Amino acid sequence: MHLLSTMIHKIRYFETKTLSQGVYLQDVVNEFLSEKGENVIAVMPVMGDSLLVHYKE
Repeated sequence: MHLLSTMIHKIRYFETKTLSQGVYLQDVVNEFLSEKGENVIAVMPVMGDSLLVHYKE
């Protein structure tokens, strides 16, 4: 029996306006990227203060 594993494409939105004072967008995104590892597909800037991270689970 052959089982197929399906990966779901997800998008996570990060925005500086939602962060507490003294917390930096780069630090939050880097932590997320390290958690997802090889499942990260792309990181895309949106305007000046936000990012989209495409990943699969």
